[in-house]
Amino acid sequence: VGCGVGYIGRAIKEQQKCDIDGIDIDKTALKIAEKYYNQTYLMKIGDETNKVFVDFLKSSKKYDCIICGDIIEHLADPGYVISILSKKLAPNGKILVSVPNIAHIDVIANLIDGRFNYGETGILDNTHLRFWTESSFYDFIENINEHYKTTLSPKLIGKTVVEHPILDTRYFREICGDEIFTFQNIFELKNEKHPTIPHPRKKNNYRNIIVAIDTKNNFDAQIAEKNKIIHDIENSTSWKITKPLRKISALFHKH
Repeated sequence: VGCGVGYIGRAIKEQQKCDIDGIDIDKTALKIAEKYYNQTYLMKIGDETNKVFVDFLKSSKKYDCIICGDIIEHLADPGYVISILSKKLAPNGKILVSVPNIAHIDVIANLIDGRFNYGETGILDNTHLRFWTESSFYDFIENINEHYKTTLSPKLIGKTVVEHPILDTRYFREICGDEIFTFQNIFELKNEKHPTIPHPRKKNNYRNIIVAIDTKNNFDAQIAEKNKIIHDIENSTSWKITKPLRKISALFHKH
């Protein structure tokens, strides 16, 4: 879903023998992608005025795996799209979904500083309409099950971790946990007779991050203050006058 020019389809076919269909709203991209796919669909999922979508929905074709790679955060109603795709799964089929993690330390640190600014790329990409943490994604699937009567069980199967170029990653991980350096979470969704929704232990990351930043800032401030004192001493008149005496004293102590 959102196959673009077909990079994922091409990569999968290079790894294994399989049939792949691609869906996108970009006609030009699909023209490039079609050589890697068995079939392509020019359509917007959920648009019931689109004949291609209606025919797709009515067809009996089922899929072992449906990939939504960095797609649903761009949708106005991602829950509806997930509910539709769940009906197209074969028995034991699964949906793979990757979404950006809004709990990344860059976003939190900017929020603490009063900023929530969109950009051309990244977690706050200008085209992102929806945001999740790991826990809120589980809540999102639970709401889909309740609203659309689906039976999806979500499972975290991977993550993309982006180390911070400046911050001491190990220090912040120890204080706040791994989630703050997770740029992207990858989930598996499966239809199950009795769906289960994980409820991970809540981490007070906001408080811990503030404490960690304050502690590091205080430590840095103490170091800066001590460096200033040392600098002032070394540049004082008395320090310069007594420099020869300190050298003689050092020689006596050495021997």
